[in-house]
Amino acid sequence: MASFDKPVDYKEGTVIFAEGEPSSFLYIVASGEIRIFKEDKDRLIPISVARSKDFIGELSIFSDEPRSVSAIATSETTVIMVKKSDIRKVIKECPDWVSNIMITLSDRLRGSIDMLREHRIVDDITDPGGDVDAKTEKEFKKSIDEYRKRRGLKK
Repeated sequence: MASFDKPVDYKEGTVIFAEGEPSSFLYIVASGEIRIFKEDKDRLIPISVARSKDFIGELSIFSDEPRSVSAIATSETTVIMVKKSDIRKVIKECPDWVSNIMITLSDRLRGSIDMLREHRIVDDITDPGGDVDAKTEKEFKKSIDEYRKRRGLKK
């Protein structure tokens, strides 16, 4: 592990990050499972599932925009947290054209994802993990609300 990697364990049901909060990390799933949700009024819309060797939070690396989704551990999960600032330092060492390509690809991906969500188009490549039952959704929403309250975040 590089000096900037930080493994963190999450219990099932723990909020890793919430939609609307500032982003400082990229998360690499070492083990377990994380569900990604988009909040839509009083609903949580399943977006994807991240499992071992997957990563989440990649769109925030090149942007200072707040998180566009919420992430919840749906099993005992270990992630490697990599600071956005450390990734940016590594990228700075690359020629400018490499970082420009990465920024452009990130912007295009974010735009494509936003368009797919807006039109509610499901991509076969993305595994949203299916809907959660009403009881679980209520628990997840409560966990997200408590997380926001602890961190002083507003939705």
